[in-house]
Amino acid sequence: MNPRLLNDFFTRAARLWPGNVAIDAPPCPARSARRTVTYAELDRRSDALAARLREFVAGECVVAVALPRNSEHVYLAQLAVLKAGAAYVCLDPAFPDAQLGIILGDARPAAVLTDGPGLARVRRLTPACALDATAAEHFGPHTPLAPAPWLTTESLAYLIYTSGTTGRPKGVMVEHRAIANLVRGDLATFPAAPGDRVAQSSSCAYDSSVEEVWMALAAGATLVVMDDDAARLGPDLVPWLRDEGVTVFCPPPTLLRATGCEHPGRDLPELARIHVGGEPLPQDIADPVGARAPAGERLRPHRVRRGGAARGGRRRRQPFTSGRPSPGFAPGY
Repeated sequence: MNPRLLNDFFTRAARLWPGNVAIDAPPCPARSARRTVTYAELDRRSDALAARLREFVAGECVVAVALPRNSEHVYLAQLAVLKAGAAYVCLDPAFPDAQLGIILGDARPAAVLTDGPGLARVRRLTPACALDATAAEHFGPHTPLAPAPWLTTESLAYLIYTSGTTGRPKGVMVEHRAIANLVRGDLATFPAAPGDRVAQSSSCAYDSSVEEVWMALAAGATLVVMDDDAARLGPDLVPWLRDEGVTVFCPPPTLLRATGCEHPGRDLPELARIHVGGEPLPQDIADPVGARAPAGERLRPHRVRRGGAARGGRRRRQPFTSGRPSPGFAPGY
């Protein structure tokens, strides 16, 4: 199977590794018990929710996802939207009403997937139908879902909005062919393996989360959910990463600095790779992390621009560069 659409990568992984844990949500302030979901279960439940969404999706359209990053539901909802044949836009419940209202008004979603506590808020902000994506009623027996006949590689996969700090939030439309190319490049360049545990530290409303999520779900690896409280742990994030057995971590340099970890080889022995991007990587942050990495295997600086991505491993005491274009991206973007 050669994945053409973004969700095809997950479908392939679910067929190859159905019993692997796809999502591992550790205990957090919002939930005392750990939640784990296998690829087979995530596939079945996202199929069921996609079948429910087909009541609202009859062609290319947008479905909003307004769910917190503290369980499997936000990832299940994204998969369901893609399988239903729509594009998703993720809304962080921590955003103020004004920001959410602007995005909902601009995206004009056919429906909004949220949870029980979010229903009243969503209904206040948009006339679109709001569904509780965590309700058990959506995950019962359902008619097998036929592939959306209108989807092509040029169809939208998701919308992502800027923060709006310099004005109104602006939406960026990302097609399946573009994000599939990026995921394919990751699999070819720095692939995760089915035994990896990939930390998901970015808000799903930000573009960096997409690469984190699909680095795991395209490879049969486990996505380890780092909720907002865990992401703010600072130095206490180091024992969190160690206790969760994280092997791949994708922080911006600011978060890496906040950990204060000067001896990653000793303190995080299972951490095999760190992918950094989004900001310049200062030498004083990079040196402790890359010091014990043969041939730069631990530290992988990269940065993503509009329409392209550059990546490169970093060897000890070498200067940092933008790297080389990822497979499928031409130089000179």
